Amino acid sequence: MASARSGFMDLLRLVPRGGPAICNVSVTNLCNATCDFCNFAHDKGFVTHRRSLDAARFEAALGRLREQAGVRFVTFMGGEPLLHPKILDMVRTATAMGVQPTLVTNGWLLPPKAEALAEAGITTLFISIDAAEAEVHEKNRGLKGVCKRIREATGILQARGVTVIASVAMTRLVKDYDALARFVQSLGFSAITFSYPRKAALGSNSLVWSEDSDLVDMSKEELLAAFDGAEAARAIIPVHNPRAGIADMRRRLSGQGERFVCHAGYKYFYMDWNYDLWRCEDWATPLSSVWDFTPEKMVRDGCQACTTDCYRDASIMLHFPVAIGDAFARMREGRPFKALAALADRRNAGSVGAVIGHGSRLARLAGAG
Repeated sequence: MASARSGFMDLLRLVPRGGPAICNVSVTNLCNATCDFCNFAHDKGFVTHRRSLDAARFEAALGRLREQAGVRFVTFMGGEPLLHPKILDMVRTATAMGVQPTLVTNGWLLPPKAEALAEAGITTLFISIDAAEAEVHEKNRGLKGVCKRIREATGILQARGVTVIASVAMTRLVKDYDALARFVQSLGFSAITFSYPRKAALGSNSLVWSEDSDLVDMSKEELLAAFDGAEAARAIIPVHNPRAGIADMRRRLSGQGERFVCHAGYKYFYMDWNYDLWRCEDWATPLSSVWDFTPEKMVRDGCQACTTDCYRDASIMLHFPVAIGDAFARMREGRPFKALAALADRRNAGSVGAVIGHGSRLARLAGAG
């Protein structure tokens, strides 16, 4: 109870600053999979210099992000983050610092590490799933038998109270979203989240894209059908993409433009294995080295350049906390009507609705922090 109370109070103290921030951390560019739609795949040859984060410096880097940017949530990514020999140490470090860790993995290396990850402080874990059939998923991943390993790991994690979410890229491998929802349930997942297909090259050194994959070369009609499928899957399993987020993607496809702006560079960041801090994976130049980062380097310009789901969906949930922070700032400036305008923004209702939709998981995250 004391831990939950201290975590909640810590988040409350960030309200005048617009709430907490999130950082994606790519701890390595190594991967043991061969996914067709990702250039981290070890058989494609894009990774010419193997790099991994120097774990000895991670505590200092995260401490700087915590103080300078208000980071309270960190997502360990790759490549495949479980290939990093010190990943458990970094998870423990984040937890001890009051920064809630999550992790995205393909699941191959997970079973022998599952207990230790839960013990280290992971309360939510994402495992990639590519199709509604085990054989199709395993062929794309180049990991025969990985679904058996995933089922073993989810059983361990669920028994430890960890929320295990299937992370699914919307590609042509997913032909039936109802069947997909039932398949991930059979693997032991408690929820599903969708990422939107990425064909264009990212600006940063992240390789989560493929210009050559037919699987992500989807037409407008295919994408709209995929969004319909994702919404329909809610009848079978919880979908963690906010409804407002999927609505924004539909608006983008129709040319109307999104309602919500992206908060990457202000409340969401990407740190690579070199300790360079980027606005996001899609940006061409880093903000700075993490060692040189100060709040003055934050960027807030209403960007709508991409559809990267983790940034766009989180930005919807962050919209209301940011509006509260703006109201505090306008009051400090002696502009009460501007403060009221920030709170009266109609998008705040959609933001609050998205937060409520994630209520139980966010409460556990805050408590663990």
